[in-house]
Amino acid sequence: MAGVEACKHNLHGRIIWPKGATPLTVAELKSKLTPLWKDFSKWGISSLGKGYYEFVFSTLEDVRRVRYVASWILNPGLLKLFAWSKDFNPRVQQNVSAQVWVRFYGLSLEYWRPNI
Repeated sequence: MAGVEACKHNLHGRIIWPKGATPLTVAELKSKLTPLWKDFSKWGISSLGKGYYEFVFSTLEDVRRVRYVASWILNPGLLKLFAWSKDFNPRVQQNVSAQVWVRFYGLSLEYWRPNI
């Protein structure tokens, strides 16, 4: 159980790449995230395969702050983070959601809302 307790500051994540994009190495991903996460304490990343990663943070506050953002835009790609789970296996994961952007031409101003 000590190993599970040590993972309370961990998150799992997946990068959703645009079609035809070349996935980044762990070092390249870390260099893309470092400027975005410059205010966080020490953190680390390791690849789990199949586009999944495990992120380790020093503090629970950093975990909360990084989870506050729904998706991290990497250009190209989008990083989605989710809670760490015991016995996580990337080979058996299934996508159950998709992020989409919808544009309505001619939408009247009274229907415009920044958040739905």
